[in-house]
Amino acid sequence: MRLVADSPAVAHIEESWPEFARDPRHVRLGLASDGVSPYSIKSSTYSTWPVALMNYNIPPWLATKKGFIKLALIIPGPKQTTNFDVFLQPLVEELSQLWQGVSDVFDGRTHRIGRDRWFTLRGIMMWTMHDYPGYGIISGFQTKGYCACPTCAVDLPYSWLYQLRKVVYMEFSTFLPLDHPFRGVGEDRNLDPPPVARTMDWWENTWMDVQGGRRQQDESGLRRWSILHQLPYWKHLQIHHLLDPMHIEAKVVKSLIKHLFGEKDNVRSRRACEEFNVHPDTWMQINEDGSETMPSAPWVLRKEERKVLCQRISKIRFPTGFGSYLRKTFKTDKRTWPTSRSSLRPLEIDEMGPL
Repeated sequence: MRLVADSPAVAHIEESWPEFARDPRHVRLGLASDGVSPYSIKSSTYSTWPVALMNYNIPPWLATKKGFIKLALIIPGPKQTTNFDVFLQPLVEELSQLWQGVSDVFDGRTHRIGRDRWFTLRGIMMWTMHDYPGYGIISGFQTKGYCACPTCAVDLPYSWLYQLRKVVYMEFSTFLPLDHPFRGVGEDRNLDPPPVARTMDWWENTWMDVQGGRRQQDESGLRRWSILHQLPYWKHLQIHHLLDPMHIEAKVVKSLIKHLFGEKDNVRSRRACEEFNVHPDTWMQINEDGSETMPSAPWVLRKEERKVLCQRISKIRFPTGFGSYLRKTFKTDKRTWPTSRSSLRPLEIDEMGPL
């Protein structure tokens, strides 16, 4: 896929509403939102959420430029809001009106191609874009704790990790092909199929059961029914929400760095390994006097290995204006990774991941 127009979701829109796709002047929009700090990159006490609209009618190398992105609204802080519906209501009303059509719109370029200068403009919001926590805030689905996957809903197996006080999802092998080696060998081989993806009709029926008292809200995976469902076409779209891979990859790489440098290696993590019966060589060992000893973990780098890694990173030369924050805070003699405790830009972490 090279362009958004090559997406199956766009083809589904054109097949479902051919009268809308007949005129290329009709607007295709995408909504993006994320929490930002307006004062400092290290400040996390104030959270502001700008909501922007992207126009996919223009070329992709212009759609993401500053001058072509429309700032629809700003959700103020200082605290992060958990209900976007109140702030999105005026925008949803305007999008509904745009879908019905705005008459007497003047097109100044029609004299070149022979179309009418005055026409009825229509528009559709094809999807929303955000990171995974923003996915739950905008859509109303549960994205943490129990039932944290809106696609699998209650069918995704989970376990409560007592030592770390968190819910974990260990049955990831069900999403692999049946002949994949990670599914196990012999009697321990996992042959369970992946959970069935939930459709919007299923979620609508679930919400009606919650409203009618036939199902508990905490067990449904739904916190609220999003105001986006008031759009007349929203239910029939093929894709409703897109995840931002840059933020997700940055968080994964940052967590991996913390594991390599031992910031997440503690007594509770070792006891969690014992609770799940994995890595028996890293379990806490009881001495003769009753004290406990924590063996060295194979995934934590030793001092010599940290020094080699830090020296290699310090010799990397980035283009002008890229990685300056990393070069200013990096200390080779300390043999530590400064990005694990500081707020490094996601793009820089994304580039450091393969190393």
